[in-house]
Amino acid sequence: MHTGKGSLVLRNGRRLPLTFQFGSDYDDTRAGHLLCDTSAIDPAALQDRLKVVCDDGTAIVVAVMHSSDRYLAVTGRVLAAAA
Repeated sequence: MHTGKGSLVLRNGRRLPLTFQFGSDYDDTRAGHLLCDTSAIDPAALQDRLKVVCDDGTAIVVAVMHSSDRYLAVTGRVLAAAA
C-alpha cells in the first residue's frame, strides 16, 4: 500500500488536507482512499473531476466512487509532468 499526505483540490480551487492510501498502483493508475473531512462540502462538488496534489509533487486526477464525511474512495490517473 502506498500512503502519504497531500491536498484535494476542488473545482473552485478550495484545498482540503488529506492522507491518501492507494491499494493499487499500476503504471499511471491509482485506486484507494483519501482520508479527509468532507462534512462541510456539498456532495455535488465531489462529482466533478478532482485533483490530488501529493506532498512529493505528484498530481493525480481522481473520480470519486464512494464518499462519506471522513473518506473518499477514488480511482484516478497520474497527470503527466509538464515538459
